[in-house]
Amino acid sequence: MVVGARVGDNVHIPALRRLPKWFLGKLASYLAGERIPDINSGLRVVRRGLVHRFQHLLPSGFSFTTTITLAALSTDTLVHFHPIDYRPRLGSSKVRPFHAFEFLMLILRTVVFFNPLKVFLPLGGILFLVGFGKFVWDLFIGDFSDTVVMGFLGAVIVWCVGLLSDQIARVALGARIK
Repeated sequence: MVVGARVGDNVHIPALRRLPKWFLGKLASYLAGERIPDINSGLRVVRRGLVHRFQHLLPSGFSFTTTITLAALSTDTLVHFHPIDYRPRLGSSKVRPFHAFEFLMLILRTVVFFNPLKVFLPLGGILFLVGFGKFVWDLFIGDFSDTVVMGFLGAVIVWCVGLLSDQIARVALGARIK
């Protein structure tokens, strides 16, 4: 797949969209394990076989581009991002501020489908660190609370769900993508 990444010398992105676009791009890049300069550019060339391979995941709306990009990168498919210019839009965009949450959920859902540990390990790590921090605080004040146990148990549960999800994903991908 070749994607026309809107990162050329002459790029016009409205100020209101820069921060959400940056955040979603960074999150998607981290979760996919590869730098994604433009997650939802519609200017792309895709082999038909790639679309058929992931057809069961593809939504009918504008998030097709995000899903196919993440699916391709998550399965080590070659994706080339070619820098292009992006001049001010003529007309109005169909993307609205509330779509940022939908994009976030789509990114998480797609990556969890292919590599759940990329999501579950850090979440469990956060819970573990909260529990450990509370444990250190409780040692300091000499009063132990249930919060420590909840943090540690929460971390273990999230990690176990992540490992189970990873096993399910590997079995499902092995059966479907061959």
